[in-house]
Amino acid sequence: MIALFDIGSTLIEGPPYGPARRLAEMLGLDKSAARDLEPLLFRTPSESPEHLAQHIAEALGVDLTNTVEQCGKLWRSQLTEAYTLPGALEAVARLESAGIPRAYLSNIWPPFYEHFRRTFSTEANAPQFLSFRMGLHKPDKAFFEAALKELGADPKDVVMIGDTYKNDIRPAIDLGMRTIWVLHRPDKERESLVNVLNNTEPRPDVTLHSIADLKPEHLS
Repeated sequence: MIALFDIGSTLIEGPPYGPARRLAEMLGLDKSAARDLEPLLFRTPSESPEHLAQHIAEALGVDLTNTVEQCGKLWRSQLTEAYTLPGALEAVARLESAGIPRAYLSNIWPPFYEHFRRTFSTEANAPQFLSFRMGLHKPDKAFFEAALKELGADPKDVVMIGDTYKNDIRPAIDLGMRTIWVLHRPDKERESLVNVLNNTEPRPDVTLHSIADLKPEHLS
C-alpha cells in the first residue's frame, strides 16, 4: 500500500486565499482573467518570480513591469507565510515507522513548496509529483495517471489522502484508488459534503477531522 499525499491544505497551510486570487487582485484583473491565473501559477516551471511574470504577462497581455513587481511581492510573501498543520509531521512519521511508503501529488508553486521541502526534509527521496514540474494539475486525471505510472502501482494499492473532494478525492475514486478525506475545512467543502451525504457523490473510504488523526490502520 502506498500513501499518496496532497500537500497544500493537507500537510501545510497558508493564508485563507490562494495565490491565484491574491495575484489577480494585485494585478487588478477581472474574474475571468483571474481564473486563467491558477493554471499559470501551478503549471509553470517557474525558476524565479521574474520567470513566472514573463509567462503571465505573455499569456494575459498585462504589463510586464507591474507583473514582475507583483509576482515578486507574492513570491516573497509565500516563502514565509506557509506553516505546517498540527500533527502533520507526526502523521507522516507514523506511516514511516509502520513501513508504509509515501508519495506526494500536489497543485503547488515553488515558493509554497519550499516550506514543505524544508520542513519535511526526511521525505526528500519520496516520489513527488508537483504541478509546476509536470505541467499538470488536479483534478485532471492525467496527473493521477502519470503518478500511478511512475510509481508502477495498481490504483487499488494506492490511498489518496487530501483535503479537497473535487481535486483529491473524486478523481482518485474514479481511478479505483482508496481515499482518505481530511475534512479540516468543512466550510470550504460544504457543497461536496452535502453531495456525499445525499449519495450523489461517492463516499471516501475514510473521513478524518484532522491530519493529526491519520494512523497506519486507516490505510489497511
